[in-house]
Amino acid sequence: MPFNAWQRMKPQPRLRRCLAWLLCLLPIPVKSLAAAAARTVTGDEDFTEMSLEELGRIRVPTVVGASLFAQKATEAPSSISVITQEEFKRYGHRTLAEALQSLQGFHVSYDRNYSFLGARGVSLGDFNSRTLLLIDGHRVNDNLTDGAYLGSEFLLDVDLIESVEVIRGPGSAIYGNNAFFGVINVVTRRGRQLDGIEFSGEYASFNTYKGRVTVGKSLASGLEFLFSGTYFDSAGPDELHYPEFDTPDRNNGIATRKNDESHGSLFGSLRLGDFTLQGGHIIREKGNPTAQYLTTFNDARLRTEDERSYVDLRYEHEFSGELNVNAHVYYDRSGYAIGYPFGDPVAVALFEEVHAGEWWGAELQASKRLSDKHLIAAGAEYRDDFGQKKRVFDQFRTYTDLQGSRRSHGIYLQGDFALRSDLHVNGGVRYDKYGDFDPSLNPRFGLIYHLFPESTLKALYGSAFRAPNFIEQSDRRFQDLHPERITSYELVHEQGIGKNLRSSVAGYFNRLDDVIVFENGAFANVNAESRGLELALEGLWEHGLRTRASYSLQSTENRSAGRRPPDSPEHLFKVNLSVPLLADKLFGSLEYQFTSSRHTVFTSGAETLPGRDAAEFGVFNLTLFSRDLLRNLEASVSVYNLLDDSHADPASRFHRQDQLSRDGRTFRVKLNYRF
Repeated sequence: MPFNAWQRMKPQPRLRRCLAWLLCLLPIPVKSLAAAAARTVTGDEDFTEMSLEELGRIRVPTVVGASLFAQKATEAPSSISVITQEEFKRYGHRTLAEALQSLQGFHVSYDRNYSFLGARGVSLGDFNSRTLLLIDGHRVNDNLTDGAYLGSEFLLDVDLIESVEVIRGPGSAIYGNNAFFGVINVVTRRGRQLDGIEFSGEYASFNTYKGRVTVGKSLASGLEFLFSGTYFDSAGPDELHYPEFDTPDRNNGIATRKNDESHGSLFGSLRLGDFTLQGGHIIREKGNPTAQYLTTFNDARLRTEDERSYVDLRYEHEFSGELNVNAHVYYDRSGYAIGYPFGDPVAVALFEEVHAGEWWGAELQASKRLSDKHLIAAGAEYRDDFGQKKRVFDQFRTYTDLQGSRRSHGIYLQGDFALRSDLHVNGGVRYDKYGDFDPSLNPRFGLIYHLFPESTLKALYGSAFRAPNFIEQSDRRFQDLHPERITSYELVHEQGIGKNLRSSVAGYFNRLDDVIVFENGAFANVNAESRGLELALEGLWEHGLRTRASYSLQSTENRSAGRRPPDSPEHLFKVNLSVPLLADKLFGSLEYQFTSSRHTVFTSGAETLPGRDAAEFGVFNLTLFSRDLLRNLEASVSVYNLLDDSHADPASRFHRQDQLSRDGRTFRVKLNYRF
């Protein structure tokens, strides 16, 4: 990047004050520390039962999502973060999206319906189709938009999450489609960890209620099970004001009681020997106050319904000679419905759009250690999207009735080779034939050098693709879309600092070709590039003190238009601090998140136009969390946006607004009892 471009990206005054505050905050005196976040559970370990001293000896997280076999994060060919169940509790994260937003390189926007994840300066507001989301290795992205729900619409209750592996960078060399900017693998709790029944209840702002019942056990027969059910209901804010509709015949731009939400979800797993049967289901209904898609403002009939479910049967066995075989077969379904009230100022018509998807697939993977130094893995995957439907209709006629199907398959080969005790090479390639598109070949290569103990340098290269999804192709008579491609170069340095801290520095350059965007009433391909620098410092301290801070400097440019894209902040700054107030019983946790200004766009008729910049903002969240003050009881009180900062996110390209306001100060009270 030219020097003057870096000059334009220099920290703004408010951010410089934040950085100075961080320098004052970090050197907190304590006796001794443990290095990294708690390790991801990949076997029979139960870290919830470990003492703080035992946790302190876990220096580096172990992950499976980076290469499909367990390895230390320092040996994986990616920049990796791990979010533990403990962090969800201490910081009061209500959704997976909130947890991800606490990490470097990620920001989240909310359009009053869905949460959209921005990764390394790119956020297109289109259902998170460029990040692959997994639950215990099962692909959760649907077959209609390729979308991954991350907010309250996520299939899994966050209380069932044991850890989250966040693997940055292209992942198509292993996972094929959608693993564009990264892979998020959610690891669930096991029955033996629960070993009983757990009840959870919440009350929050806007008359919000949530209840959960979970039962889990490991029996002497070898059967292990976990079953859970959750119900959520929220009235939402009573009033939301949108200046774009501020006329007397549109209620002066005030949407009244139009942001309600309710959902119910189920999740279960059965394990016996080498077999695991797992499944989940969620159905959600959401009021939408934004009058998107040019619909009538303040009309209660603008609502969405989402449904998502899956069942997965997995077999995993380790044979003699250190040969591990993993196979699974699965069935998934997805549904989406929205009502469009049209007619101004009084709605005279209601159009409905319904999407439905069904698919099944199978995957086989084998890995073998050739010695203590080398490991190879190979796999094959087949998927049949046999049901893809879209229908638009009203009470008189059907306007659109599309049906499609798509078959795809892929094969891949991966290897990890220790050339010396301090030098690893990790590489692989995957071949994919995705529907009618030309085959895609995606390599990955990583050179991993341990400079000295506790210091690792990674030089990484990889590519990925995303094929146009069913919804993007549904208007193909008006366009000819090409698959998206990304080529990524990254340099990562990870450093253990004494017994206290672990730091990470990552610099990257991404070239994006044929990125699909919705513009001027149609989907089109554009080219872009992004580059940036990510700094992170975290520590796990004796007696339960935890600290984490990060700063992201990122620059993204739409090469086709010669300008910066919307919802792409240049600066992200984050601090998390959790302090034990009563030894292993009561914790106070403070979180600060700063996001710099972002460009916006909005829709006027069929045109996509630039809007006002969304201003920079900084938000504090505060949580008090206790465990076992009363036996088997966990309790927490959280206040979000503690200082009641007024801020807004860029709206997606489907809105007449250029910005959508976020909530002011809110709270949540949560109780969790286990017996």
